[in-house]
Amino acid sequence: MSAKSKLTFANVKTMQRPKKQARISSGCACEKEERKHCDHKDRAVEAVQDAGKELSELFGQLKCEETAERLVRAIRCRDARTIQKIIGCDCRVVHFFCTHNSDCVKICCFFGRRGEVSVSFDICIKRKFDCCRGGW
Repeated sequence: MSAKSKLTFANVKTMQRPKKQARISSGCACEKEERKHCDHKDRAVEAVQDAGKELSELFGQLKCEETAERLVRAIRCRDARTIQKIIGCDCRVVHFFCTHNSDCVKICCFFGRRGEVSVSFDICIKRKFDCCRGGW
């Protein structure tokens, strides 16, 4: 055989490799440095800021001893209406529950134009020791 042999191919079909599809993200296409210049504004960011402001005011009013006493009494008596007056219209009393030595209320708050952010938390009040009944 000579080193200069010629090979010929007949009826050869070539197959194309499938093209890889680019992933399209649903978020903003701006670079990290330029995100603040995007046209698309995330409503959740405003809602989180609103939540911070409203919750700060809610817990700030508990600095008043009279308001704190009303809240404690309402939790122990399971008085949702009084708690609702204290926490305001952005928040709702979800339910009451007890632990071994506490009375608790679960509260859920919604913030943003369309409720983009929800925050839920529990407030538990330790039961008073009742010496007449011999326990908590």
